[in-house]
Amino acid sequence: MTMTRTWTRWLVSALAVLALVLAGCGAEETEPETDDPGEAAEEDPAEDEEPDSAAEDGEPVSLRVGDIAGTPSAFLQFAVDQGFFEEQGLDVQVEVSPGGAANIPGVVAGEFEIAGSNAVSVLLARSQGLPLKMISAGTFASEDPEDDFSLLLVTPDSPIQEPSDLDGTAVAVNTLANIAELTIRASLENVGAGHESIEFVELGFPDMLPALQDGRVDAVHVIEPFMSIGLEQGMRPIIAPYAETQPGMAIGSYFSTDEYIEENPDVIDRFVAAVTAGGEYIEENPDEFRAALPDLADLEPEVAEMVNNPSWGGPVDSASVELIGELMERYDLFDETPPIDEVVYP
Repeated sequence: MTMTRTWTRWLVSALAVLALVLAGCGAEETEPETDDPGEAAEEDPAEDEEPDSAAEDGEPVSLRVGDIAGTPSAFLQFAVDQGFFEEQGLDVQVEVSPGGAANIPGVVAGEFEIAGSNAVSVLLARSQGLPLKMISAGTFASEDPEDDFSLLLVTPDSPIQEPSDLDGTAVAVNTLANIAELTIRASLENVGAGHESIEFVELGFPDMLPALQDGRVDAVHVIEPFMSIGLEQGMRPIIAPYAETQPGMAIGSYFSTDEYIEENPDVIDRFVAAVTAGGEYIEENPDEFRAALPDLADLEPEVAEMVNNPSWGGPVDSASVELIGELMERYDLFDETPPIDEVVYP
């Protein structure tokens, strides 16, 4: 089997963006001609100003951070709203995306200084020469599959009753050839079920439950809060792909470019500190986070109360990255995992 057939779409886009960026950096810069020597000096230097890359005169550093719809972006926005980034001198603007792979071109192009993804996307990018590195952990699978923030769901009347029934069915994932597909295959292998004939269908998380109800797919791989929405609608769980691949495995991560990290190590360290503090606060105050979810994720309060909160934040878990790299080799995403020191900060 091979999973290399689909991830090339975003990779080609990212490589094209990188080529344009590098070409722009290498182009000869010339001053515009003017008859008025003072004209250039009168131009407003702030007109095309990018967000700050370093604090100046005590001003907060502006960061645009792309993150994944659902639990990841809700965690990040909650931490922003609680002031953990402000305490670190960071002014963070959260931009929500459908999946981690979609954030790769944005970071390469400089649309985001930092973005959320998963180890699969960053390892794939690094293996193809994109200068990206994980700087912080994001979400983690739970130790107990029954408490995880991700499940594979089917309709109440589905003929799929157990993991072995999934082979030969159509399963929705938010991004093809990525962490969902990888962990579905690995978790099914772990329980002795086949997966070679599964047809993976790419759908955004908000579109999955309607597609399942309409019969367009046979099962969906969802994360919170879509998981709790599905359970509230009577959908049945079949397997918890993340936790049943390996309990406690790191799933999410935040990443940036080598250049930004090298030029702004203090900003990176402060970002990691803010994410870590936010994650610890949510773990100690889960009900407060759930109370904020109706606004953060447009949820009904009764659904928000059901949400499973994963652990979030802290340094990158290198052991999880290595495991994911091994699984990527097993399922033919690439031939060899990049050296851990090339893909993990510091």
